Amino acid sequence: MYCANAGDSRSVLAFRGTAKDLSVDHKPDDPNELARIQNSGNFVEQGRVNGRLALSRALGDFEYKQNASLPASKQAVTAFPDVRVEPITNDTQFVLLACDGVWDVVTSQQAIEWVHAEIYKNKFNTRRRSISELKKGIETLLDSCCAVDLHLSEGVGTDNMTAVLVEIAR
Repeated sequence: MYCANAGDSRSVLAFRGTAKDLSVDHKPDDPNELARIQNSGNFVEQGRVNGRLALSRALGDFEYKQNASLPASKQAVTAFPDVRVEPITNDTQFVLLACDGVWDVVTSQQAIEWVHAEIYKNKFNTRRRSISELKKGIETLLDSCCAVDLHLSEGVGTDNMTAVLVEIAR
């Protein structure tokens, strides 16, 4: 399995019930991302590129890619992905891809445990699920990540949320 990521979404592989991150969230305050941003003549303030953009890699956001003296990979925000290769084995169960709105609320391991409990009923080697079962399960995961009270949430659970569950066919 190849995972290429440029952004603040994350892909997590379920391997024998354990979460294995396939990607790294590209946040501006990550030391490697921060160094690239600063080397491009920009800055990070309150976890945002130039105090505005909350991610450090993206396909768009061209205003952060205007330094003519630097290659695309060295711009403040780059579209160059991190790539990870992971072998698929009999213990590979599924991959959960989700945006930062989900990962701001739950850890990778919590999400994998939730999927195992709610969708697969803690049976690790059962039949594949129907599209409707997967859809309902992911909808419930996203609902559980939403803030109950916007005034008390301090922003957690109020970001956009998207998730995709990929079953590994055998």
